[in-house]
Amino acid sequence: MSVLHIADTGFFVALGAPNNQRYRRVRRFAHRNEIMFVVPERVYGELTTTDTSESIEIETVPVDAAIDDGWVRIAEPLDYTNPAVSKTMDGIQRYIANADGRPADEIERADPALGALAIQALSSGDASHAYIYTTDIAAGEGAETVLTSEGYGGTVTFVNGFRFIDDLLDEQE
Repeated sequence: MSVLHIADTGFFVALGAPNNQRYRRVRRFAHRNEIMFVVPERVYGELTTTDTSESIEIETVPVDAAIDDGWVRIAEPLDYTNPAVSKTMDGIQRYIANADGRPADEIERADPALGALAIQALSSGDASHAYIYTTDIAAGEGAETVLTSEGYGGTVTFVNGFRFIDDLLDEQE
């Protein structure tokens, strides 16, 4: 069985463009360690949106360059007919809502999709461990908590995306 490395929108936003040192360090880390980062479809949708209706300018995050370079791939669609997937999505959404003090229906579905992707792979036997790289503390802690409550404790690890990137930057060349 393999290890799954799941990344969220904030992780890629923190990396910046391919010419950015943060991006290059993570790319090098992925290649050196033969890691393929996986993004749920919802995350990919957030990263490639062209909706600029907000008052701020949205810079396109170059996830497609990482896909072309072979260290990122888009996950297969989530199987919402799998009760574990749906239950995990709902549980993480409630966890984030409680942590942020807002209604669960206001929580974007991309964050809970991180844990849902993990449980889908773990429950099917496609992965023996899942690392979730996210800059959203509540999403990462929620995934660990919910998956532990579903019997997958010790098989999922929340990796703080900002700290991970900073640690790579601190490494000597």
